[in-house]
Amino acid sequence: MHSSQIPACPEVSDGVTSSKKTQTIFQNCWLQRIPAALLFFAGLAGCNTCVTFISNPPNGTLGIVSSNPPPACTIPKVTMSAVRLRLGIPPACDTCNGSNQAQHIILTIRGVALNSNASAQNDSPDWQELLRPELDQSPLQIDLMESNAAQGVQEPFRATAVIPAGIYRQLRLRFAPNHTAADDQLSEKNRCGGGIFNCIVMADGSVHPLQLDAASSEIRIMPDRMDGAALSFFSDANADLIIEMKLTWELSPSANGSVQLVPTLTSSAKVRRIGLSDLRNPD
Repeated sequence: MHSSQIPACPEVSDGVTSSKKTQTIFQNCWLQRIPAALLFFAGLAGCNTCVTFISNPPNGTLGIVSSNPPPACTIPKVTMSAVRLRLGIPPACDTCNGSNQAQHIILTIRGVALNSNASAQNDSPDWQELLRPELDQSPLQIDLMESNAAQGVQEPFRATAVIPAGIYRQLRLRFAPNHTAADDQLSEKNRCGGGIFNCIVMADGSVHPLQLDAASSEIRIMPDRMDGAALSFFSDANADLIIEMKLTWELSPSANGSVQLVPTLTSSAKVRRIGLSDLRNPD
């Protein structure tokens, strides 16, 4: 078995080629030139033009009809919503006294982002970041027990993010992991000390590392911890995204086999509509 090849388009011959063979060759040449003709006319037609192609190879005819109808659909306008982030925590222990009273709850934040898909993974391109992107490399350390003003923290929690309006079903808070490398730029000003960047400081000065959800450096807030099972942001509207932290003490096995109480941080979230004047003048 041998493979057949479409012959190259011949130049005008001196009549030596038989008429039947000549017909076959030029028919093949005609088929070769059809794609080039289509590309040529499509290029002239433009993006919104409809091109109809009719081929009749045995007769060697080609018909191209072009028209310029209105587009069948239009690209929808993306509407936006202004969002201001708020973190809050109730008293860690109303009945605790003396050394059992928490003085500081320190978090070192790398980012806070929303996703419309409750099952989205870290590499999803649809995360909408609410904080400054540079926090990923230069995390912000805050104390949940103190106001932003008392800490001198004006950003990012008094800033406003603009995201596409819609319904979001996952909220991700990223933190600097505990026991980060010694050369981390936070080491010199870390309020937890000892390579720990998320902690609770008691009244007697003792420091306890915070255990986050799933013992990771993240907290994921899913629909079961969202007010109304979702976070809805309306188009051309302003809203507070309120993240409420909760500190609990849980039993956890230690390296020596004993059981100890470990402070654990969990979260829930809700949306509060606000007016434009409130957005410009945060409390």
